[in-house]
Amino acid sequence: MTYKAQFLSLENELDRLAKTRQVGKAPSFKLLDEYYALLIAYLKEINEISTLADLNQQHLKIHPFNLAERLSYIQERKHHYMGYQQMKTLKNELIKMHAAYRVRYSK
Repeated sequence: MTYKAQFLSLENELDRLAKTRQVGKAPSFKLLDEYYALLIAYLKEINEISTLADLNQQHLKIHPFNLAERLSYIQERKHHYMGYQQMKTLKNELIKMHAAYRVRYSK
């Protein structure tokens, strides 16, 4: 299964839970952990890195604005609705930036 399909599957479940205000409660914790792990795996893969240690010191090909601060925010609020929304926003930015990178450097 591709990253896109995995993200979509998790988002469908989490959005369903969000409609009933269950994000941030026990039923959503496992899904939010999976979503976060998938986001980190995708970030590491597109940047061809093995760890996120010292993000500000590493040269990343795909580097969204305030990445370290945003990941810190997400980590602190991973099991809350706003943390989930920030993960979705970051995921969308990474996908767009990765596509632009591939277009720019595939010549």
